[in-house]
Amino acid sequence: MSNQIAVFIDFENIALWAEQEFLDFELTPLMEYLQSRGPLVIKRVYGDWSRFSHYREELMNNSVDLIQIYSVRAGKNRADIRMALDALETAITRSQIQTFVIVSGDSDFGPLVSKLREYSRYTLGIGPRDVTHPLLIKACDEFIYLESVLGDVHDLHTLQAPASPDDETARSLLSKALAVHAQRAELPVLAAKLKQTMLLMDSAFNEANFGYSQFKNWLEYNADLISLFIKDMQLYVAPKDFTLPNDADLHPWDASAHGNGQDSVPRRPIAAAVQSLDLTPTPPTLRNQYKQIFNRLKMTSVDFSTRRDVLRDIYRELSENPGGRTTDDLLEELCLRYEDQGMIRSKTTLRQIWQMGFRQRAFDYNGQIASVHVPVRLAEEIDSEAAFVQRAESGFVYAVINAGLEIDRAELAAILLNDREQEDYIQSLLDDLEKRGQILYAEGRYSLPGHSTVPFVDEPALELLCYDIENVQVPDNLPRTAEKARSLAKTAMLQRSQDFAASARSYLLACRLQWDAIELGEPGAGLEDLRWYMASYASVKAGELSQIHRDYANSRPYYLAFFYLVQEDDPLWSRMRGLINPMLSYYWVNAWRELGLTAANPSLNTTTPAEIAINAATHENQELCKLWFTMTQRLAEVNPGLLRRVANQMRLSRNESPVYGQVADSIDQMLMA
Repeated sequence: MSNQIAVFIDFENIALWAEQEFLDFELTPLMEYLQSRGPLVIKRVYGDWSRFSHYREELMNNSVDLIQIYSVRAGKNRADIRMALDALETAITRSQIQTFVIVSGDSDFGPLVSKLREYSRYTLGIGPRDVTHPLLIKACDEFIYLESVLGDVHDLHTLQAPASPDDETARSLLSKALAVHAQRAELPVLAAKLKQTMLLMDSAFNEANFGYSQFKNWLEYNADLISLFIKDMQLYVAPKDFTLPNDADLHPWDASAHGNGQDSVPRRPIAAAVQSLDLTPTPPTLRNQYKQIFNRLKMTSVDFSTRRDVLRDIYRELSENPGGRTTDDLLEELCLRYEDQGMIRSKTTLRQIWQMGFRQRAFDYNGQIASVHVPVRLAEEIDSEAAFVQRAESGFVYAVINAGLEIDRAELAAILLNDREQEDYIQSLLDDLEKRGQILYAEGRYSLPGHSTVPFVDEPALELLCYDIENVQVPDNLPRTAEKARSLAKTAMLQRSQDFAASARSYLLACRLQWDAIELGEPGAGLEDLRWYMASYASVKAGELSQIHRDYANSRPYYLAFFYLVQEDDPLWSRMRGLINPMLSYYWVNAWRELGLTAANPSLNTTTPAEIAINAATHENQELCKLWFTMTQRLAEVNPGLLRRVANQMRLSRNESPVYGQVADSIDQMLMA
């Protein structure tokens, strides 16, 4: 069979990165992406499985060979040596395998990749964007960022930022590649051939890194640089100023005539967007907004029949044995049962389905803090299988209302149930949410309960933010519309890296205008965007107070407001995940600064939040220890899930000092208090 592929994964490198970046690493999307490129005849992952046991099930469900690499001492990763030897042995002994995939961000694999290319093997590198060394990227024939493969790419079109260096580099590469083909008199050039040239010039280029599923879509997005033509159902590319010969059997490409969904609609180039900040992209359709929410809830990875089967099995198990097992035990038992029945349903999949019920309080933990390690039973009011399924699936409809979107029952039914005719079922979900006080219906519109159309106005953690929004002076000539709020948020993004104060002012005005638009019932003015603006404002205001004014104590409420808004299993989590690590690091490092302990201030460039917490909790200065403890208790009150993740990072840390476990235990005690 042609194009056989061998995959080698430095799992320890990838898993630790994912833990530190608060990303739920899942192997299945990576395997599905690689399978689309050809048959995977060798799949090996390397790591110490005593530390990563919770990943083993998904790895085995993907028929991956787990290579055990024992850690002989703290901080030493021996997987790279074994992995390099196995890859070279495969290249020497199996000539039929022509493509080698190296999944890691470690620059030590650069020489391995270079040696594989000497053996005429095609090398594809996959690694995290922020930690992969440029030497590894340049050594590969092709390189793609892991975040792109996992679908964790920020939407470039919902709120346009200034052109990033990566964007401009890719656009420059496009122009240079076209110039090469112009010198060869090969214009217009076949799009597939153009991409090959771009990869030869820069292996790091991949349209997926910019959120596009196809090279064609990325070309359409950069239509200010190029002209597109079609011939015999194939796409050709030329520079914008290229004049097509009269006898050329080519026709201009009409994207609207050949489009296959939202991803193929040509969009304004980023550079043009920056020059005209007041122009707002055409908003997505209601259906596409529903789909975005469905995706954020991770419900797309499970088909309808599987979801219903698993929900019913969860109900039966909890009905027959209430409080007899923990969540982890129950899901493990179900996973083994499905395996015996010949059904591949990973524990990750089961956990995602379980989360549907958890978000809607379908479970009872007998007064204890909810955890996968605590015995669980059904909520008292759930008295039937149908009621449980309904409760779990109502979370999707709740998320739609939470986003401030209108309700189209047919569209919701099409996405949730694959059947537009099931409008009555959607209405039953709405009725259930209303009966439980989760939503309100007034004046022909559903909304969340609260003293105003903004339901979180009285939330203590947001008190300072709401005060700022209420009291900001809005210029008389500023239209109080969602469109203008969006424009101001774009401006704030431009200002963020250069002027915290100006960025905070722009975000605050965006919050005020969006708030007003929601209260006025403006179509398309949603709560989700307001929460996004508020979280962004909190982050830059915290930066302004702590880094510019050195007012560390008064910056804390803004940090805590950010953490309150950016919760796990909330759409903002994935949308703002890149800010979580630096915000948490600065939040804790400010304890040093507040006490004037600059000499002991850990470096933010090389230290993770977990390591900063260890340094503070075990510091010889007892005043610092007490301040860290107080700050961490406040964080536990507003975002316990984030602290649980930090505790897990400590336990997975390569540093095997018992101090890490002790501090993790102290965090657990805070969460249980």
